[in-house]
Amino acid sequence: MGVLDTVRGWFSGEPALFDPSWEPLLTREFDHWSSLNAGELARMRMLVARFVHDVRWEPSNGFELTDEVRVLIAAQASMLLLGLELDEYPQLTSVIVHPSTVRLRGTHAVGGGVMSSGTQTLAGQAHFKGPVILSWSATKRGAKHPEAGNNVVYHEFAHQLDMLDGVTDGTPPLDDQAARERWVAVCTAAYDTVRAEGSPVLRPYAGTNPAEFFAVATEVFFNRPVDLCDHEPELYAELRGFYRQDPATRHRNRHERRHGSW
Repeated sequence: MGVLDTVRGWFSGEPALFDPSWEPLLTREFDHWSSLNAGELARMRMLVARFVHDVRWEPSNGFELTDEVRVLIAAQASMLLLGLELDEYPQLTSVIVHPSTVRLRGTHAVGGGVMSSGTQTLAGQAHFKGPVILSWSATKRGAKHPEAGNNVVYHEFAHQLDMLDGVTDGTPPLDDQAARERWVAVCTAAYDTVRAEGSPVLRPYAGTNPAEFFAVATEVFFNRPVDLCDHEPELYAELRGFYRQDPATRHRNRHERRHGSW
C-alpha cells in the first residue's frame, strides 16, 4: 500500500493509515525511531500517517517526492508533537522540498547578532501561517546522524510551535504565567551566555535572536540530550517540561540496552 492508496482512504473519510512498509525505512534512516517505547511508537505512527496524508507537499527545482521523502520528514516533524496535545501544526500550509540547499538573496542573520547582505544559503526556512521549506539532503543527514547535533526539520518545526501564539519570540505557548516567567528567565540567561561566551553544546547561531535560540536548543534537546542536560540542566528542564519528553533518559536507556550499564 502506497501513499496514493491511503490518500484515497483519507478522502473517503477513513483515518490515515500507517503503511507497514514505512517501519523498516524509519528504523534504518531515522535514528531516534529505535529509541521509542511501544506507547510512543503507537502515537508516532498515528502522527506520521496523519502528517503524510494531510500536508500539502510541493517539490522544488525538479525534485521528485517519494514515500521516503514524505515519511522521513513527517517522522521528524512528529517527534516534536509526540508529548504535546497537538496532532498537527495548525498554521502550516505546505512543505516545500528542495533537493539540496536553498539560495535566497537579501539581508539575513549569520549568528551572534551579526547581519549580512547578499546570497543566503539555507537548509530550511519556516513562515508564519505559511510553508516550511526544507533541503532534502540536510533532512536525510539530520535524521540518520543525530550526534552532529543539527536537524533542520526539528529547527524549522520548532519555529512553527513558537509561532502558535502569533509571536516568533522564542517562547512557545505555555501553561500559565508562572511557567512563562520561568521559561523567559532560564532561556534569557542561557541566550545571554551564548552571545557573550559561547556554549559547548549550542552553536553560535543560537545567539542570533531568542527565536533562533529556541530552535537550536530544540535540535540539541533531541539530538544531544545528555550533553544538554549536563551543561545546561535548567534549560534542559524547561524544554523537557514543554515537550513533555525526556530524551536524555531515553538515550541512556537505549545505550544500556545496546551496551549494558554505563
